[in-house]
Amino acid sequence: MAIHLFMSPTEEVLQIAPGIIRDYGFSFLLLPLNIFSTYYFQAVIKPQAAFVVSVARGLVISGILILALPAIAGANSIWFAMPLTELLVAVFVVCMLVRYTRQLPTERKIVHE
Repeated sequence: MAIHLFMSPTEEVLQIAPGIIRDYGFSFLLLPLNIFSTYYFQAVIKPQAAFVVSVARGLVISGILILALPAIAGANSIWFAMPLTELLVAVFVVCMLVRYTRQLPTERKIVHE
């Protein structure tokens, strides 16, 4: 199991690790979209959106959820902080991708034969 790569687990850790990895692992489904979006926003000259995605993912939303979830829903809910962060950021990303892509100029090439 992957847990052995990072530590010498106790029996209790081995019992809870699969559930934790499964819960936390959901964040990896949206992570590529969110990371790709920062490069896209930079490419279409929208640095503010790239900044918002980066800071929201890495500090603001994740920080708030890491502090709030255990207080609201119990200690085990901390494992959902990153999946929820990625989901909230992905909603913003999709909205901005649609908006900024629609704003791009369209170029029509006429082919003369």
